[in-house]
Amino acid sequence: MKDAMQKPGLSTSAISILSFVLGTWLIFDGTRKLVTGYYTGEQTIGLGPWATLVSAIGIRPSAMAFPFLFLGVLWTVNGIIVLLGSNTRYERAIAISIVTLFYALPGTLVGIITIVLSLRERRFV
Repeated sequence: MKDAMQKPGLSTSAISILSFVLGTWLIFDGTRKLVTGYYTGEQTIGLGPWATLVSAIGIRPSAMAFPFLFLGVLWTVNGIIVLLGSNTRYERAIAISIVTLFYALPGTLVGIITIVLSLRERRFV
């Protein structure tokens, strides 16, 4: 019988931590844009590579505040689901990672790492 309160493995912990970090950042930056009118660093160093990507498909970077908030909540919930051990936790982590790959650099890196770790863990479950 499997222990209900089993300590999460290294990959599971890493996926959860990455989920919480990226989720918190997306919520913070989306909220900052809505409150101040600027993303973090927008006035000093400019927007990141993600702005070029979304502009290329016809979306204004300024219109991404609500999608960032939504993605941030999804990532945070994803971190909780992974820790709780839901049967579909790795599939959910992969899905949210794919959606976030456009968020070049932080989202892309976290997404790729999460996909790799989730695929690895799915094989062992």
